[in-house]
Amino acid sequence: MPKLSPQTMTVLDGDVRLVKRKNSRAWQAAFKVDGHWIRVTTKCKQLDDAKKSARMLYLEYQVRLKNGLPVLSKRFVDVARLVIADMEKQLAAGVGKKSWRDYKIVLEKYFIPYFGDKFVTSITYEELQQFARWREERMGHAPKASTLNTHNSALNRVFDEAVARGYMNRTHVPVLINKGRDSQRRPDFRREEYRRMIRSFPAWLDAGREGKSRDMRYLLRDYVLILANTGIRHGTEAENLRWKHVHLFEEGGLTFLEMSVSGKTGQRDLICRANTITYLKRIQSRSPDIAGMTFEELIRAQLDLPVFRLPDGTVSKNLRQTFKLLMKQTGLLTCPRTGQDRTLYSLRHTYATFALLNDGLDIHTLAVQMGTSIGMIERHYSHLTPRLRKEVLTGKRFELSPEEYRRSQGIKGMALAAADVNTAVGADDDVEEQLPNEPENEVGSFEQDGGYSGAGSDVIDADDAVVPKQPAFDAVKSAAERAFDLFDAGKIGEAGLMAALGVSRDGYVPTEAIAHRALDAVEAGRLSEAALTRVLGG
Repeated sequence: MPKLSPQTMTVLDGDVRLVKRKNSRAWQAAFKVDGHWIRVTTKCKQLDDAKKSARMLYLEYQVRLKNGLPVLSKRFVDVARLVIADMEKQLAAGVGKKSWRDYKIVLEKYFIPYFGDKFVTSITYEELQQFARWREERMGHAPKASTLNTHNSALNRVFDEAVARGYMNRTHVPVLINKGRDSQRRPDFRREEYRRMIRSFPAWLDAGREGKSRDMRYLLRDYVLILANTGIRHGTEAENLRWKHVHLFEEGGLTFLEMSVSGKTGQRDLICRANTITYLKRIQSRSPDIAGMTFEELIRAQLDLPVFRLPDGTVSKNLRQTFKLLMKQTGLLTCPRTGQDRTLYSLRHTYATFALLNDGLDIHTLAVQMGTSIGMIERHYSHLTPRLRKEVLTGKRFELSPEEYRRSQGIKGMALAAADVNTAVGADDDVEEQLPNEPENEVGSFEQDGGYSGAGSDVIDADDAVVPKQPAFDAVKSAAERAFDLFDAGKIGEAGLMAALGVSRDGYVPTEAIAHRALDAVEAGRLSEAALTRVLGG
């Protein structure tokens, strides 16, 4: 038995030791229970009182052990700090999960401030209910179910650590709450809204002050276009992107641009839309240290330099604020379909929308490309179902093979032309900046009260200026379009709309414009599925 200090007193045949710490007037008891040293204050200044308290504490811990209660506990903040340190260590070693960064944030922002000094063994279901109300007040809204999943996963790591270290028993871990609101449809851009943003860029760039303000605007323009043409996530994936992660490869005689990104769901390779190379070249041209290289030389060099950086080499953390300024100044901040403000994440949703609607990409391929699950695609883009089925409903997709259908609709592929790779692009060069083409309308005919097809709509010339076509008739709108306007305004019902469209007439064929109006009406809940079938010629 080790020799004790003269200042150390013992009780219960030496099973309990009493000692005073420096700068403390109260005696502290120390004893072993189930192989663990327990050190706890007696809160007594007199030795006789401290001995009585120490005996009671020792017996209390023996009773806890006998009844299956943890003999050693820790405050929540101490266990949480152990969890955070372990996650940071594994992340630094490259073996941790990307989601652990989110766990660290929610532990530090919500759980530690609320539960900090409480013992992990004292956190009950009722405590968690009180915490949920506090968290909602702090957030300013009810968290989504997906947010609660992240929070619960972070909290479970703390409880798992406490159990592993013997601070609590598994049977005492409380049931976690997950009653978040369902995920809502996310704000995106429709084609005309996207084109409106694109058209605003030249004037918006010129309006920036010389220096860093204008540099930020130029960087944001290409950042926006790359996000919209690749589907990469704003934030970690974009911030982690280096020039060494950009590749060119050939397959089947075609050249493709590929990015290797890492972030929320780990590392993945994705294929970029063909025009992405132009936006990368513009960023390159504004970077003095790499501007003198050809694009192929830059890719072969595999430089460990951030892609999204300013001409002085710095990486800005303010692109989100600059994007919000752009949205406000162009009147595009609020998405009219969701009522939510658009953010840089809306460009990822725009990519998904156009990939499904215009590219005809299947959800499995899109899920792999975007680094998400099929269930997530189905959950957030189920509102596109009517449009995804429009070709089937009208019978058009059964007339052509998939490749013929793509060609007939004018949808751009992912492959690069030789000129795309070899042609230099300057920082101020204007390029055709748009998402995949919408399916082409059949032009030049007015089809049996179905509405005029082709004439009267706007087209984009080589300089991307709006050139309105002259209407084929004196009326600005066809009778069918006017009928849909009245229907949307609630002035006529479905029967009146069907009569105005002439769906019962022999030879009735809807135009693409009318089909889209009908699909929009179904999506908004104004038109029944039976009426949609009649409008589409079913």
